[in-house]
Amino acid sequence: MASFLTTLGLTANNTLAPLPNYGPYFLLGNFLFSYVVTTTRFQKTSYGCDNNINPRYDLESPRAEQLVSKGKLTTEQLEQLRRIQSAHSNSMEHYTVFAAAILSAMIAKLDGGVVNRYATIYTLVRAAYFWVYRQNTTRQAAGFRSVLWWASNIVCIRLFWFAGKALNKNVL
Repeated sequence: MASFLTTLGLTANNTLAPLPNYGPYFLLGNFLFSYVVTTTRFQKTSYGCDNNINPRYDLESPRAEQLVSKGKLTTEQLEQLRRIQSAHSNSMEHYTVFAAAILSAMIAKLDGGVVNRYATIYTLVRAAYFWVYRQNTTRQAAGFRSVLWWASNIVCIRLFWFAGKALNKNVL
C-alpha cells in the first residue's frame, strides 16, 4: 500500500519512476478555495445583508449596522464577516500569483515532486492565513497573518526562481 506522501505525489514508490505533477489539481483546488470556500455570500445572505447589486460594500453599508442595532447580528459577528471578506479578497488577488508560479514551473518542466511539494506548502499556508485572518482579534494574530502572507509569497517566488533556472540552464 502506498504511503500518504506517495499518494500526494511528494515521494515516489520507486526511485526510478518520476513523480506525477499535480499542479493542475492544485490550481483547481486553490481556485475553489479562493473564490468559493472563502466567500461571505452565504453568511451575508443568512444575516440578511447580502446586496448582489453592490456586494463589495455590503458590510460597510448602513444596512449591516442596522442589523447590529436590531440584534440580528452582533458587533463581533459583523467584524468577523468583514475580516472574512478581506481574507476572501486577498485570496482572490493572491491566486493569480500562485497560478502564474505553478504554470511557470510546469512550462519549465520542473520535477513533479518539486511542484507538488511547493503547491502543498502554499495550500496549507493559505488555509492557515484564511483561518488566522478570520479569527484575528489581536495585534499578535495580525502579525502572524502577515508572516503567513509572506510565506505564501516566498513559495511562489521560489517556484518562479526554479522555473527561471530550469528555462535558462542551457543559455550561455
